[in-house]
Amino acid sequence: MKKQIVTLANVKKITGLHFTTKHTGKMAGMASISTSVTTNERCAKNAQIEGSICQKCFAAKQMKVYPSMENCMVENQRILTGSILDPDTLPIINHIYFRFESFGDLNNDIQVINYFQMCYKNPATKFALWTKNPDFVAQAIAKGYPKPENLNIVLSSLFINQERRTRYDFVDKVFTVYDKQYIQENNVDINCGARSCFACGQCYEKNGVRQIREQLK
Repeated sequence: MKKQIVTLANVKKITGLHFTTKHTGKMAGMASISTSVTTNERCAKNAQIEGSICQKCFAAKQMKVYPSMENCMVENQRILTGSILDPDTLPIINHIYFRFESFGDLNNDIQVINYFQMCYKNPATKFALWTKNPDFVAQAIAKGYPKPENLNIVLSSLFINQERRTRYDFVDKVFTVYDKQYIQENNVDINCGARSCFACGQCYEKNGVRQIREQLK
């Protein structure tokens, strides 16, 4: 019996996973998969830290406005963190760039492995994963799943105006948000214009740019 080809068009029916291909704003033209910030324990703790970017979480606000989207993110989290998925059930992704976690963050190393498997299956796509939890990536690698060559790990800084340091050599870029006053007083080079991720592609390319800096909205 011929195997069914899994794509972004039919993957939800096959696995229950919800992929987003109809982004608006700076993510227009991009494809992604995300989990929920509202059910992520670390996200909840970070949101209570004074001065953290998580106190201004855009995703948490979106979840309140669009509960149907929140339900999809919660289901993604359940599926992606519960078990390592069969690679045959993961989709072929016909996109130049693909983002992991445009809304949420990593919950455990199983989720990382499932993301790695998507990268292995789609070597022509350039992936980027935003996370404040690189230890889960380290755990996945330690279990024998090498970091994919077509994946950039983007470490998100927890605090506004403070670039995060890391001991992990698998981190490709560090993403930090700055407020207007700090930018002006310290002449910060803002290289994320927040206009079009698809047209920019800086976070997805192996281009030697280590620090990604965005102005607080």
